[in-house]
Amino acid sequence: MSERVRRAPCAVRRRNARRHVPRTAHRAPRTVALAILALASVSCTTLDRAVGKVPWFTTMRDQAAVRPFEGPGRNGAPYFLPPAGSVPTTGREDSLDLTTPAGVKIIDAKRNPVAATDSSIARGRAIYDEYCVVCHGPQGQGDGTVAGKMGYVPNLTMDLTKSRSDGYLYAILRHGRGIMPRYGDKIRDPRDRWNVVNYVRRLQGR
Repeated sequence: MSERVRRAPCAVRRRNARRHVPRTAHRAPRTVALAILALASVSCTTLDRAVGKVPWFTTMRDQAAVRPFEGPGRNGAPYFLPPAGSVPTTGREDSLDLTTPAGVKIIDAKRNPVAATDSSIARGRAIYDEYCVVCHGPQGQGDGTVAGKMGYVPNLTMDLTKSRSDGYLYAILRHGRGIMPRYGDKIRDPRDRWNVVNYVRRLQGR
């Protein structure tokens, strides 16, 4: 018997084995792919959201966790609120122009909305001692502990500074000028800036 004849039965068995593979084995990957595509096409959603509609895929998504701005929390407010100093959706404060005569005119027209009460003076002094005293000194005379290293620090009690409007002092405090840095990003509450202005006026004897 030839070698070809002896091998024939084995070849037939291999062909028969391939021929009898269950059809479902070939259909399974195709079925899964079609199911995913069908889910992705529902409501024009993304694939991630479509997969999330399958119950056993939502274990991590639908957990007992609080999402940002989800509520209600205490008194009906969201659990998490934006941090202090966040820019509101309505916008931010307009900048004050200290570089042009027209801008200074607008600044000089600003009125101090905070009355110079004892509480305002006390609050202004606390903020002054935190941010201003190192340069301007405890009495505002430009003799703070770092004044010698700055070259020149204005005396807040001299006549030129006394003649400045409250709005001008407020704008300088907020935006800074020359070697003085801005403090609007540190003293965020406008009322606290006006409190500092009131305290400076107290140092000036006004």
